[in-house]
Amino acid sequence: MGMALCLSFAVPVFAESAPVYDADTIQQEMPDEGVPDQYLPPPPPPGQESAGTFVPMGPAQQPASSLSMEQRVQRIEQQVNNMQTSDAASRIESLQNQVQTLRGLVEQLTHELEVMQNQQKAMYSDLDKRIAQGDTGAVKPESRPAAATAEAPSVPGPDATLPSAIGKTSVKSASSKQSAKSSAPVAASTSVGLEKSAGDQPNVAEEQQIYQTAYNLIKAKKYNEAVSALQGMLKKYPSGQFASNAHYWLGELFGLMGKNDQALSEFNTVVQTYPDSPRVSDAQLKVGMILASQFKWPDAKTALKKVVNRYPGSASARLAAEQLKQIKQAGH
Repeated sequence: MGMALCLSFAVPVFAESAPVYDADTIQQEMPDEGVPDQYLPPPPPPGQESAGTFVPMGPAQQPASSLSMEQRVQRIEQQVNNMQTSDAASRIESLQNQVQTLRGLVEQLTHELEVMQNQQKAMYSDLDKRIAQGDTGAVKPESRPAAATAEAPSVPGPDATLPSAIGKTSVKSASSKQSAKSSAPVAASTSVGLEKSAGDQPNVAEEQQIYQTAYNLIKAKKYNEAVSALQGMLKKYPSGQFASNAHYWLGELFGLMGKNDQALSEFNTVVQTYPDSPRVSDAQLKVGMILASQFKWPDAKTALKKVVNRYPGSASARLAAEQLKQIKQAGH
């Protein structure tokens, strides 16, 4: 009986001092020290919080409807900053490429401009000198009958750098006819050194006078008036003895005035219409130089090579060879 009473008091004591543990919570209540790794839960992935942790959201994460106006502005600014940061490197690289491309284009255009300026300078730098030579009395009349020299006033001869008075080929032909028919009267067309009929040259003295007037205007640097005088002469005497020279000097004047297309047309007229004119080599040279100034490199080289091949040893050929060398050095 006494033993039973002692046991009845002891059971509650032992039951209270020996608590029962749940298997699901034993790992949370036990300290980490001394617990094997296989009994510990795996750590959460990086960047993820545990399910029970509260993380406050910033303005960029909250719904737009719950944001104030200031927060919305801040949200937009943050988005713009993020875009700028992400695109900055690619934009800088793109801008650098554009700058390099533009720099190369500027260098190319600068070089082409220098080439064009050099060609323009080569075309017209000696114009004043040539006019001055014609103004020093370097008038050498052609070998023609005395009657012809008595009729017409003198103008710059072929050795002067302004237009020659009469084409050399026509003069030689006329002189041959004159010597062959010394006993016959001298015809009017032969007396002016041309093979054309007198009907084509109704007033040789007047044509020469117009030509002389244009020459004087060129010396005075009155280029517009000189152009008008030469064009008027060609309109009145399209087949006159000064026609080829008039076209040539119209080309020179248009070039001085920056009208390269009109200058090119006049020089081509000399080359194509007056193949026997002593101005053909110079006109062909100017054709090539104008084409080069317009960056038409294949056509320019073709024109310049014609001068070199057809007129070897001439001043025009030397200038053409120099122009070809410059074009080659420019990489064209």
